[in-house]
Amino acid sequence: MDTKTKHSLYHSAPYSAAGTAMMTFKPINAIHQHLCAFHVYSQDRTRHLEAHHYCAHLSPDFHQCIIYDADSPSARLIGIEYIVSEKLFDALPADEKPLWHSHKYEVESGLLQMHANAHLNGAVTDLAEQPAILEIQRTYGKTIHTWAVDIHPDLPLGPPQLMTSYTGDGQGPPPEMIKARDERSGMDTARKRELRKGYLPPYEKREEADMWEDTKKGIIFEAREVDYIPYPGQQK
Repeated sequence: MDTKTKHSLYHSAPYSAAGTAMMTFKPINAIHQHLCAFHVYSQDRTRHLEAHHYCAHLSPDFHQCIIYDADSPSARLIGIEYIVSEKLFDALPADEKPLWHSHKYEVESGLLQMHANAHLNGAVTDLAEQPAILEIQRTYGKTIHTWAVDIHPDLPLGPPQLMTSYTGDGQGPPPEMIKARDERSGMDTARKRELRKGYLPPYEKREEADMWEDTKKGIIFEAREVDYIPYPGQQK
């Protein structure tokens, strides 16, 4: 087989199937939770994105999630979120906490939902998600998006972006975005909100989270050149 023919196999279905059979995917296989919510840019609270989180729990206090823009085979990988318990959040350095947001409103409003297989009805998911919802209400997230799909749909251009969440009514996302998500998923955000009022306990989030509320400032990451540390023996 010549080189060109070999190369052409790379994107073929048989080659992909063979790779799936031959390789290991242990970190991916550890994912056991799918959460759907919405994110808003730290520096621009008019830009909202639907975010599908696929999460693994490294410990009861620490979760890590891969974020896609949809729940489909062609979904774009747009970022990551680290989720910590209240205990770990309290232990963070003071200059780190402004990067973190609370999940209290996301949970209580019904915006954050656990997504199940389409054949499971709402009553099943309503019951199945309750342990997770009770847990997430008291957690805090640090979310970095590496692909601004709302302005660069084809390629992940530019520096990473800090994303935040919502802390009250009227902040977003737009009603039509919520409606579209609910119709695709067979869920009802307003009904979730009412249901959760019946079992979620009162909770006051940490004041150090969601610092934009007090500072009225966003946070951006800017790319800049710096002198790097050379490898041993390198002449600079």
